[in-house]
Amino acid sequence: MKNALLPLTLAWLIAAPAFAQHEHKHDHGHQHAHVHGVAKLEVAVDGGNLSLRLESPLEGLLGFEHAPRNDQERATVVEMRKKLADAGKLFAPTTAAQCTLKSVQVAAPSLDAKPAASQNTAAEHADLDADFLFNCAQPAKLTGLDVRLFQAFPNMRRIEAQVVTAKGQKATRLSSKMRFLSW
Repeated sequence: MKNALLPLTLAWLIAAPAFAQHEHKHDHGHQHAHVHGVAKLEVAVDGGNLSLRLESPLEGLLGFEHAPRNDQERATVVEMRKKLADAGKLFAPTTAAQCTLKSVQVAAPSLDAKPAASQNTAAEHADLDADFLFNCAQPAKLTGLDVRLFQAFPNMRRIEAQVVTAKGQKATRLSSKMRFLSW
């Protein structure tokens, strides 16, 4: 019975980001708790695919949560986007699994807003949602993930991680001192 539910759980975890993003847009970030320095990471392993979903307040990634207002803030946003695009440096799956990064999608509506259209963003909480997909040549050897977000983003203090694999589900709290997620 437990194994019969696994495909449904994996399908939900893979589909959930699309639903969550849709709801998030209409709910202006009030769907989930917004705590500075605390991110959420959902990990799903399905065959050779390793899917990661990161949800984080922008403050933990940038130090601010509004559309960039000056050259220094614009440069900070560009640097953050570069770091996220190079997800192989932020997430290191078990080496023996031979995983390669296939795609990265980042959504941060408040960063894309034009200043005139987002005058109230300074008072609002703004989040970033990012999806990362790795393909692993040796999925049977995929037993964990080194999460290196704390080094790249010093304002990040904690990550609430959830993992779903063929072996089951697991929830873990990660920090700069405990950043390896095993399953």
